[in-house]
Amino acid sequence: MSNAKHTPGPWRVSLSDDTVVIDAHGREVAMIDGDYNRPDEWPIMEANTRLIAAAPDLLATLERLLHLDDSYGPFGGEIYQDRIDRAWEKARAALAKAKGAA
Repeated sequence: MSNAKHTPGPWRVSLSDDTVVIDAHGREVAMIDGDYNRPDEWPIMEANTRLIAAAPDLLATLERLLHLDDSYGPFGGEIYQDRIDRAWEKARAALAKAKGAA
């Protein structure tokens, strides 16, 4: 759906460094910088990393929800309810990923 020119997803937090986001091939997409000498900043840095890692999922999900809304309107009917339900499941999963609950 998206014609964005970014590194394709999925992205994830690196297993070796929880402030690095990598793509499906293990290449670095982003790295969160912060003061590693201040442990109170680590949770914020890790949360920022998770949010960035979820960006492609969030983008795709929002595009899909907007497409469904444009295509079927607010009363898409039972015929499209399965598609709408799957889109909402993906939205919940993307938010969980961003929040570190996935």
